[in-house]
Amino acid sequence: MAPIKGKPLILYIAALERSLGALLAQHNDDGKENALYYLSRTLVGAEQNYTSIEKVCLALVFAVQKLRHYILSHRVILISKADPLRYLMSKPVLSGRIAKWSLLLSEFEIKFVPQKAIKGQALADFLAAHPTPDNMELPADLPDEEVFTIEALTWQLYFDGAARRNGAGAGLVFITPSGGLIPYSFSLLTLCSNNVAEYEALIIGLEIALEMHIDCLQAYGDSQLVVRQLNGQYAVRNATLVSYHDRAKYLMSQFQDIHGT
Repeated sequence: MAPIKGKPLILYIAALERSLGALLAQHNDDGKENALYYLSRTLVGAEQNYTSIEKVCLALVFAVQKLRHYILSHRVILISKADPLRYLMSKPVLSGRIAKWSLLLSEFEIKFVPQKAIKGQALADFLAAHPTPDNMELPADLPDEEVFTIEALTWQLYFDGAARRNGAGAGLVFITPSGGLIPYSFSLLTLCSNNVAEYEALIIGLEIALEMHIDCLQAYGDSQLVVRQLNGQYAVRNATLVSYHDRAKYLMSQFQDIHGT
């Protein structure tokens, strides 16, 4: 069943010790709640060691990644036993995993509603308790798919890398189309030059952006050498930078529209 345009979607999520479940639903014109799609999967590897609230966050991320083309064109009412959005917003320092989740979810208009005695939540709990086998592929599209036209919005990425005697670090700031800020910082494992650190920062930023399905990106860096090499104004004469330059150019080619300054 395809969703009704203009009506909010209802997303129920559940996270158990070793599995996740989700149900996407919507009220029809008569006020009856119709189930649109079901999702479930087992937790794998390190996911099983996540805290309870992190598993709830993962359930939400799993659901929006699978249902992205519907959720982007609707308001979403999120119903679960805990509020993953509040948890992500309350973190003073974002780890790599939490930063990626925050970035992904910032695309969507999602409002949390505390769980009550609702049929849909009971079904989401059931799905989490009976996950899809690991070897079963989930369909990429929803049945009766009707994809609404969505305008590609431009994100901004500010990247900066710096090398010091005791190591190198880099920082990223994403600015969402609605003006929200998502900072991200990390340490580089090996000693390197400032220009290598700058390339590393850009490459990680581009990889995160692609993982979040960002199509249009404006990237800003403070190294004129790196920016002009990427824009083709300068040749790459330092052999150390060639592999970084090639990797960055390849990632840039994966976007629908990208500009660097």
